[in-house]
Amino acid sequence: MTATLDADATQRLVSDLLTQPWVIDLFTDVATRQAGSMAQVEKLRPLGATNHAFWPFHAPQFPLSIARAKGSRITAVDGNTYLDCHLGFGAQALHGHNPEPVVAAVRDLLGTSTGNGYLHPVESELIGVLQGFLPHCEKFAFLNSGTDATAAAIRLARAHTGKRMVAKFEGSLHGVHDLAAHNTAFWYHGHPVQPFPEVGPNGVTPTPALKGVPIADNGELLVLPNDAKLAIELIERHRDQLACVLGEAVSSSFPFPEHTVPIIKATAAASRDLGIPFILDEVLTGFRYGPGGAAAHFDIPADLHTYGKVVSALGIPLSVVAGKAALIEHTQTSGMPLTDLGRKTSVQTTHAGNHLALAASLATLTLLRDQGDAYYTRTRAKVDRLRSGLAAFRAETGIPLRLLGFGDFIGSFGFTAEESYSDYRDFASAINPIALFLMTLLLRRRGVYALSLPMLFTGDAHSEADLDELFAAVTDSAREMAANDFPFILG
Repeated sequence: MTATLDADATQRLVSDLLTQPWVIDLFTDVATRQAGSMAQVEKLRPLGATNHAFWPFHAPQFPLSIARAKGSRITAVDGNTYLDCHLGFGAQALHGHNPEPVVAAVRDLLGTSTGNGYLHPVESELIGVLQGFLPHCEKFAFLNSGTDATAAAIRLARAHTGKRMVAKFEGSLHGVHDLAAHNTAFWYHGHPVQPFPEVGPNGVTPTPALKGVPIADNGELLVLPNDAKLAIELIERHRDQLACVLGEAVSSSFPFPEHTVPIIKATAAASRDLGIPFILDEVLTGFRYGPGGAAAHFDIPADLHTYGKVVSALGIPLSVVAGKAALIEHTQTSGMPLTDLGRKTSVQTTHAGNHLALAASLATLTLLRDQGDAYYTRTRAKVDRLRSGLAAFRAETGIPLRLLGFGDFIGSFGFTAEESYSDYRDFASAINPIALFLMTLLLRRRGVYALSLPMLFTGDAHSEADLDELFAAVTDSAREMAANDFPFILG
């Protein structure tokens, strides 16, 4: 079975697959195993909209309702226990669910702390740990989410420069505020079915991925192609308008550091030479390329850095903007609030940097600090073993199953003809979204949980035995797909 990757062909393929006995059996089996979870989902659906079970573009198939979580395992209300590869969007990947030292640190504050809106000593303690990880950062601002952090960094750069335009790369995922929602990860836009916007003399045509987001005008947003030479030419041309350039060292929508890092390094260096603030979004890469993140590992110069995901713990929201004091001080009082009138900006919110979040972060990052380089050595050895096993599996079966990803460790199992792609659009067009949908459910049947696609976030959360179990489940699922003549590569 083969298909051409356009809207009509994809719809025909989906319709055909949904009538095949093995797919019907898969849906029936999963739904039957999860009857209690499905009941909970339908109870919530009429009233609640923002739970991850209802997230557009990324909602899980047949969502689970979770009763308990510990280490690498989650147990649903149905009584089924799963090996968890999702781990709270990777935020729990460092140490697994509910590590006791982190739980204890938060428990100690419960019933004694004010919670939010006051100064507490834990903030200085956390900054001390962060300074050890991030000596390239002079000052720290605590917020709630990665979206908050990138939006705040943009505002600080605008306050510092007095300019408005922001440059970002096509495909980069910087959250869901209005500027970030333009030309973001391809699955938000419906690629590979939907065509990419035109690349013209002023970069990629700004295109919102989300309804309700107004199209940014030419003075507000410059969308850069994933090409260092073209990106730098555009930045130089707009140097007098640019408040900042925003980039990721590696993106989940383009997970090939061998191609992305040289582009970002060159762009960051050019921005520095032109006097344009460069914001390095480390929400995904922070602490995952070593304690200093991508900035230290790849020597990427930046004025501001944004952190999220593993900087938080126990699901208590926290993010960080860190970097040059001269930029961050635009949101800090001079000490006499009356003299600040008309002279400052603000990124603070009511619950940003609440004490429970700070305590959880301090505990989880202290655990990481105490593990030292051994943590990264262990994790990379596990991932290398998975990839070596998949290489042997491909050689044996001809099934193009790969683990694509970066750092320590954010990735996804998928089926691609090539090991690496140098062009973002070529990679997006090579992804078979139907394969990811089915693989996720086949893994669920085998006791492995991922969200809406077979992603793997790992670290000390997973033992070597866990990853052996995962490898068996992934390869067994791929064999089942092959036995039913599934078209792994479309086109």
